[in-house]
Amino acid sequence: MRFPFVSSLRARLLFFLLASIAAAALVQGVVAYRSMLQQADEIFDQQLQRTAASLSGSGALFNPAASITAGGPGADDLIIQIWTADGARLFKSPSGRLLPAPSALGFSDLRADAATYRVFALATPFQVTQVAQDMRVRTDAARTLALRSVGPIAAAAPLLMLVVWYVVSLSLRPVRRVRTELAQRQPEDLSPLAETGLPDEIRPLVREMNLLLDRTRQALTAQKQFVADAAHELRSPLAALRLQLQSLQRADNEPARHAAAERLASGMDRATRLVEQLLSMARHDAGAVAPVNDVELGQVVRQAISDMLPQINVRNMDVGMNADGPMVVRGDADGLALLVRNILDNAVKYTPAGGRIEFGLSRRGPRLVMTVDDSGPGIADAERSRVFDRFYRAANHDAVGSGLGLSIVRAVAQRHGATVSLRKAPLLGGLRVEVDFPAAGTAPALAPHGAHPATSSTSSTSSTSSTSSTSSTSSTSSTSSPSSAP
Repeated sequence: MRFPFVSSLRARLLFFLLASIAAAALVQGVVAYRSMLQQADEIFDQQLQRTAASLSGSGALFNPAASITAGGPGADDLIIQIWTADGARLFKSPSGRLLPAPSALGFSDLRADAATYRVFALATPFQVTQVAQDMRVRTDAARTLALRSVGPIAAAAPLLMLVVWYVVSLSLRPVRRVRTELAQRQPEDLSPLAETGLPDEIRPLVREMNLLLDRTRQALTAQKQFVADAAHELRSPLAALRLQLQSLQRADNEPARHAAAERLASGMDRATRLVEQLLSMARHDAGAVAPVNDVELGQVVRQAISDMLPQINVRNMDVGMNADGPMVVRGDADGLALLVRNILDNAVKYTPAGGRIEFGLSRRGPRLVMTVDDSGPGIADAERSRVFDRFYRAANHDAVGSGLGLSIVRAVAQRHGATVSLRKAPLLGGLRVEVDFPAAGTAPALAPHGAHPATSSTSSTSSTSSTSSTSSTSSTSSTSSPSSAP
């Protein structure tokens, strides 16, 4: 429920609590006032009844003085009249006020001389006694008693409001402390907020805020490290490009210029590839929102192979795929394409010319498994855990790389709830990269960089055709755990 007229939590609590106290005090006062009026009215009626009864005794008929005394305290406010059984007046009050003879016994209200009287008439065999009282007199007396009963309530309500005001202000003091602490912080200060002394309702909020600060601190640390590593990695390619450009400028004949131009083009390709991978890694680290769709992995693999067909043909390599039917995962089509492309790029880069690469898509219970085997040198066991680190390159490979391919693969896989592992290819002898995806209905929601919806397609249960310069070959489906290329 929203209260646009009260935006402050403290003001909202005070407004409704104080309003509730005031309303409760008003209701209690009205009830007490009316109850006291009713009780006073009953007390005065009993006084009239007792006075009439005392005046109806055997001595009252012959002793008017005793009659006045019998009225007791407050008898001056009463109008007393006594008649004989025959209707002769025996006595009237000293005030001299007279009222008509009663028309009925018991209690009744009588209007006379612009005033209203409460009358009680009592008859005995010897006399008729009438005792009356002006309603204004008894109402004033009753109101005085009622106001005395309401007085403590009226006095307690402001005191209770002050107590509530103090308690609410004291209870919200930790919130003001947290607000002040955040307001006084420098932008680079991401240390956790103190949780001591916080109420149970505020502590979870501060705890979640501390977790957010911790994630932000980790992200900034990773970003600073990434920027530093990227600057270091870009320095060498840019320096090499400058040297190659100078070599091209100094070339004095056509063969030398041609060789220098080829070296410059190769250096530009390497720098372009490094920048593309840096941008891909930064885009996934940023975690921008991406649409989630059903993605058919076979289609993603075929598209990646098609994109890299020129490099595959130049190296005269054989690339095949074996799929056990359509393999649909829930995820980001562009992110999955980036994952497959980086695995294939590493396999093409580190597999010798004329080698072989096999993709396998199979089911393992409710999960989907993609394997990529190559006939290259593989990766030593001691280095398999380190090749996922950014800018790390295995020492036993001559191919030039940025050391970002497998880092990107692992980042995309983690965003899709998948796992990546490396092992030796059982048939080709090189490296096996295995990506284990969760079932389509159990994949977690992800938010990688922006992507376009994927187009689902199906693949045959037999091995699909390869896209290399040689004919495609079928490959057996893998049964090992997740892996990634060098």
